[in-house]
Amino acid sequence: MKVKTTKILCGVLAMLAFTACSSNIDDADGNRPQVWHVTLQASMGDEITRALSEGTGNAIIASFAENDEVVVVDADGSTIVGTLKAQSAGASTTLTGTLDAKSLIEGEVVTLRYRSATANYDSQAGTLAGIAASQDYEEGTLTVKTTSPELTFTSNHVTLRAKQSITKFTFKDASTNAIISVKTFGIAAAGLVQSIAADATSTETIGAVTGTLASASSEVYVALRNNVSGKQQYFFTIKDDADNWYKGTKWAPLVNGRNYTATVTLTKLETLTKSSAVGDIGVVSGLPAIAISGNKAVALMNAGALCPEHYGTYYTFDKRALGLSNDWYVPTQDELVSFKDTYTSSSWGAPNGVNGRTFTIGSNTLFLPAAGYYDNDTANDSDPNRMLFDVSTHGYYWSQTPYSDGMAYKLLFYNSNIQIYSEYTVNELTVRPFHALN
Repeated sequence: MKVKTTKILCGVLAMLAFTACSSNIDDADGNRPQVWHVTLQASMGDEITRALSEGTGNAIIASFAENDEVVVVDADGSTIVGTLKAQSAGASTTLTGTLDAKSLIEGEVVTLRYRSATANYDSQAGTLAGIAASQDYEEGTLTVKTTSPELTFTSNHVTLRAKQSITKFTFKDASTNAIISVKTFGIAAAGLVQSIAADATSTETIGAVTGTLASASSEVYVALRNNVSGKQQYFFTIKDDADNWYKGTKWAPLVNGRNYTATVTLTKLETLTKSSAVGDIGVVSGLPAIAISGNKAVALMNAGALCPEHYGTYYTFDKRALGLSNDWYVPTQDELVSFKDTYTSSSWGAPNGVNGRTFTIGSNTLFLPAAGYYDNDTANDSDPNRMLFDVSTHGYYWSQTPYSDGMAYKLLFYNSNIQIYSEYTVNELTVRPFHALN
């Protein structure tokens, strides 16, 4: 079915007028200014996504917040050369701060960047206010004209453009056409950005985007940044306020810098029982799952995750059952071996934009993301020195069966192999829960 989306925002811009630099701090040899104190007069168009509210005709109205920070990054994206701060709230403001002119050269194109502190598209709140606080991201560029005797640019204006789209989603039940009151959501697609490094490089991590609403709502605002151009298939996993689960897909050409409204029709998952056929998908004790042999089911998502492509929570062996309830449990080594005998085929890839392994079970499939693992020097899973390894290249999933002192069995897979292996119990792995079917 062709996606019908209505554009509600065509662009994002802010005009910054540069005034004379107020003063400079000399270098040690007194020859060249090292740091310029800069004052900018900034005005913001109606389409900037800083402080967000919905106006008439689906327009999004925005303004600066006092003390908003705009960083200036050098041409190769490796160094922040200064930070400018908004002196007042409103559609226009004055930005002041310092720029390190010594690290700049004439003709260099610098980037002015406003980004919310978290720089994270995961764990969204589903509201405009939440996006303004945690997912807002705009950039613009200026070309350096001179660095001495004063720092000037070839233009006294810069246009900041949004680096993500914002979509107001409404979800409908395919069988009843009723509007779904959403409590949690998970969205996956090829090229979807999950997080951005907070440093000058802005290195991006690809992955699923999820959110939990403080109060269930029939309208959900989601910020999406996608690095793949053109129409993409988006995969949705939704839970409503009555703990019903829905799944579905939608094709859409969401463009960074534009905002949309979209209605997505989803299929409600029904209850699985022991009479369900191997490969049937439904719900067991509050979680989406797929039926496997032996009157058992495997959850469609990791413990702590909100959709199949989401990594979820990492656990040490002694804490592997945390977050599991309603008779969901960590599988034994024997159950993992039996699981390997259940699927008819498996393949490595990124069908929904996240690397992992897809297992064919009956007429359906089960996806396990390659979430990697945390390496711990101690048994403390708050260890500040822990490091995340093998993300997007390997999957490590706990069993509940000890192997030897300080080690336990795990399911391990990568692009060319699947095996049951041992792991140090102090390390943190993901968990894919199992459940008996009644």
